[in-house]
Amino acid sequence: MKVLSSLLILHKLIYYILYFLLTLVSRQKDAEIISEILLKAASEAEFRNSLIKDPTAILERYNISNEAKYIIRKSIIDLTQ
Repeated sequence: MKVLSSLLILHKLIYYILYFLLTLVSRQKDAEIISEILLKAASEAEFRNSLIKDPTAILERYNISNEAKYIIRKSIIDLTQ
């Protein structure tokens, strides 16, 4: 019984570690893409104007989280005010 209980605890611990690592990788990828989009907006007027006019259409091209999309939208709004 103790062995089974220990195995279940170990299994849960491994699951949480893997979940945490995948979350970190996902956030790192989002951070890289956010940077890429904002740098492109800063250097390319046509891309910047498209991002300002229709951010949803532009951001749908990128595989990023909704949180990352929010950060980009907020950054664009802040820059245009």
